[in-house]
Amino acid sequence: MKSYRSHRIVTETEIVDGWLSADEQGKIAAIEASPSGEPVLNYQDHWLFPGLIDPHLHGFMGWNASKTTDPNQILRMADALLWTGVTACVPSCISSGFMLENVKALHAAKAAQKQGAEILGLYMEGPFYNPEYNGGTPIETFEKPTLERAMEYFEAADGDLVSMGLAPELSGSMEVIRELGGRGVRMGIAHTGADYSQTIAAIDAGCQMATHSFNAMRGLHHREVGVTGAILLDPRIYNEINCDLIHVCPQMIEILLRMKSWDKILMMTDNDSMTGMPAGDYQIDGVIERLESSGKIVLEDGTIYGSGRTLLQDVFNLIDELHLPVPQAVAMASLNAAVFLDQQDRIGSLRKGKQADFIVVNDEHQCLATYQKGIQVCRIEDRARLANPEFMKYKVA
Repeated sequence: MKSYRSHRIVTETEIVDGWLSADEQGKIAAIEASPSGEPVLNYQDHWLFPGLIDPHLHGFMGWNASKTTDPNQILRMADALLWTGVTACVPSCISSGFMLENVKALHAAKAAQKQGAEILGLYMEGPFYNPEYNGGTPIETFEKPTLERAMEYFEAADGDLVSMGLAPELSGSMEVIRELGGRGVRMGIAHTGADYSQTIAAIDAGCQMATHSFNAMRGLHHREVGVTGAILLDPRIYNEINCDLIHVCPQMIEILLRMKSWDKILMMTDNDSMTGMPAGDYQIDGVIERLESSGKIVLEDGTIYGSGRTLLQDVFNLIDELHLPVPQAVAMASLNAAVFLDQQDRIGSLRKGKQADFIVVNDEHQCLATYQKGIQVCRIEDRARLANPEFMKYKVA
């Protein structure tokens, strides 16, 4: 058994000054004032957070999970995510002409995975979206919702489809929600112009979450609160939220936190393959995408397209800018996703009996080391070997 010292171990409810001990099976044996095993490292004033869980991202550090049919691309992304403290994730598709093949590649990556941030399943962002709320996705890749087509995707995922977003106002969507929801897929409300009654009907039919809340959806109006009003008011809905303070302003996040219980908030990044790479313009698939130094990613017309900031940075946005208690902010990026994905018995928080997945974080908001099952799997110095060296050929400015 090995024990790690820190003055700031973040559990589900408090910050503990003590020792985290991991047993030979890679589980947390104790978090207490004295070591239960051989003292290994004293991290002093560095934070010990649970490993973070990203329930919705597309790429990282030059690797892409959404625009590939190569499982190795996805596995390399999972390796790179360890550098930023993400120990589990749900890679996400986007609507494309090869979305079915992308789903198969994501399933293959999960089946073959031996290391990296644990792939918990896959999320389908599309193709059943309202083209008026497309975001940066080409509308010609969207499809009309049919149960036959939805089942093609479901079967291609071979049990690994954990979540799917769709526009509930489209004809055929309710049938898809009921059928896939009944098969265990967590259905999300996404890229939608639904009104209030349509949204409530979707929740009644089985929708469990709002995909990247407030982005790519009809806004609030005082005569018809629409989808935005519905996802704020209904306590059944989990709210995915991007906390980079670019996609959603701090005041809107504050409104959400006043309207909904914090344990219904799922922090996500929507990360792109440019995240973690040098700022500048990249030409990808014939499209110019710009990564600004702030972490904002935009297309040439100014459309925000994913996020260039990390989940760990966004946790500190909540702590430093919105003054949330540290255990609460951390849980919104770890435990809440574990609960939503029914993985809370083994991951998502630092608690006796769970996997010893934890990260070491300094006051500069950097992940110094990442542990999975009590074994150090990544250090801050590993960045160069984890980034995709080929990606820099896309940089044009």
